[in-house]
Amino acid sequence: MADLVFACLAEDEPAGRRALLLTRSLRAFGGRMAGSSVWVLAPQAMPLPESVRDGLRAAGADLVPLATDRSGAGFPFGAKVLAAGVAEARAAATRSTLVWMDAGTLILREPDELHLPPGVALGARPVDLALIGSRLADPVSPFWDLIYRTCAVPADRLFPMESSVDEVAIRPYFNAGLLVVRPERGVLGRWATMFPWLYRDPRLAAFYREDERYAIFAHQALLAGVVLSSLEREGIEELPPWANYPLHLHERYPLARRPHALDEVTVCRYEDFFETPGWEKAVGEPLRGWLRRELSATIAR
Repeated sequence: MADLVFACLAEDEPAGRRALLLTRSLRAFGGRMAGSSVWVLAPQAMPLPESVRDGLRAAGADLVPLATDRSGAGFPFGAKVLAAGVAEARAAATRSTLVWMDAGTLILREPDELHLPPGVALGARPVDLALIGSRLADPVSPFWDLIYRTCAVPADRLFPMESSVDEVAIRPYFNAGLLVVRPERGVLGRWATMFPWLYRDPRLAAFYREDERYAIFAHQALLAGVVLSSLEREGIEELPPWANYPLHLHERYPLARRPHALDEVTVCRYEDFFETPGWEKAVGEPLRGWLRRELSATIAR
């Protein structure tokens, strides 16, 4: 069973504090993987406060300096994509499987679901909401046609998926909040290499003017194109919902598949969930007490 390395980007102090909470959750609830390596990539141009760095070191996380590319400054998620490529290259040198995550993620049970079966190079969830996704019932739109042609996606790789929250049948469109990769395949590196195309190609600019969501989620559309051009269907595994649960969309999650309590989830992204009054109702003890203590110690300022 390959070792897992967990990595995320912390591009500012709030993200650094979330990365600290993520690291502490792995140490507390990761079971046999509690001692796994955690890499927190932080831009050299904006160092994290010493108190956050001290906390990360105390939790056993490695701080990885990230040289930022300012040419695409201001385009959504550029630093995240660049950092993913850096983390993948670093993981390739250790021969470990990389779990690339958003900093605002919690690991609440031993994450066995994140181990990839033999022959699988990527584990991911579908997007939560279809939004700009390519709907299976519709012809391929001009935006997605441009993505597919630029990435050289074979037409026979457009298999069906379903968005996890609004349950729309879509062509492959992966949630970039958690990706499990075999780094030797170089998928995240290619994602990072191709990223500047998103803000340089004038054909894409027309879509951004039409609807700002194209710009916000362009990085995720490009990820789909890169994955589909790089891997055959057999090399892609759809992770189970509990491996990347959107806690911030808990009230919108289909009732029949919604967890009764947060304790049932293995890995979740939370965004603004803990800022919502009454969030404790979705959590049982002892997890509720742990969260209260850790949120106060890490996120609260």
